[in-house]
Amino acid sequence: METQITIHHFVQHHFNQQHTSQIEEIDLYAQKIDNHFPGIAVSKFDFYTLLLGIKGKATLGAAHHVFELNQHSISILPPDTICKMEHLTDDFEAYIVVFTPDFLKKGAITAEIIDELLYINQEYAPVFEVEPLLFTSLYHKFTEIEKEAGKESLFYLEMIRLYLLQILYDYNRVCEICLLNSQKNINRPYQIVYEFRKLVDLKFRELKTVKEYADLLFITPKYLSQCVKEQTGGSAIHIIHKRIVLEAELLLNYSTSSIKEIADLLHFDSASHFSRFFKNIKAQSPGQYRNKR
Repeated sequence: METQITIHHFVQHHFNQQHTSQIEEIDLYAQKIDNHFPGIAVSKFDFYTLLLGIKGKATLGAAHHVFELNQHSISILPPDTICKMEHLTDDFEAYIVVFTPDFLKKGAITAEIIDELLYINQEYAPVFEVEPLLFTSLYHKFTEIEKEAGKESLFYLEMIRLYLLQILYDYNRVCEICLLNSQKNINRPYQIVYEFRKLVDLKFRELKTVKEYADLLFITPKYLSQCVKEQTGGSAIHIIHKRIVLEAELLLNYSTSSIKEIADLLHFDSASHFSRFFKNIKAQSPGQYRNKR
């Protein structure tokens, strides 16, 4: 079932833009946002979301990561990743630029270079703090993208692509520095949790227990649970349940499927079983969650 959100839908819903050339022609939209921005419900986009924190903070989620966009931080949320944005502080300000994967490839830079720039290691939260001088430079580039997209002067698409490429190069440079300074140890428990999370993303509809995943990893459920506890501080079953609930929220937010159909899609044996499961985690029934949108 298709639950991906397009730029057209995103901009219409979040910015009340019914028709702009930014949406219709170039698959890119740029704007400064503040605490009046409605946030992002659990969603899966078919475009990249680039954020530069200016003031205040907001809580972001991308796949299994939950992190904060703070003042002087930059984040990229890739397509095909379940994400959300909530808890914006009263003083929150940020720039947001959304663009499709093909937007940059319409320029002169080779697709291979662009793919490398847009590669995101999903084992790390996609957010990085930037030094004041780099922030000033990034802020200027985001501002120029918004101006170019708004005035549509001669060569404005090429100018936007150039600014966007510069931002991506800056992001990759900061990303590399931060990852090189990371204290995370690539040990056996870390590798197990990494493989476990990949399996959960692939199998969460069919497999619901720690034992089923442990069997696929050829380890005991006890050892898998120990590894997850050591690496994340949480439980293995929490990771499984969280992924199922994220998919349920996505379907409840953006599909027209009934509760029973969603229960079937997620391989629950009945709608009542799914409803009990959802309510136990979210403290509200699937119907109540859907009606609050």
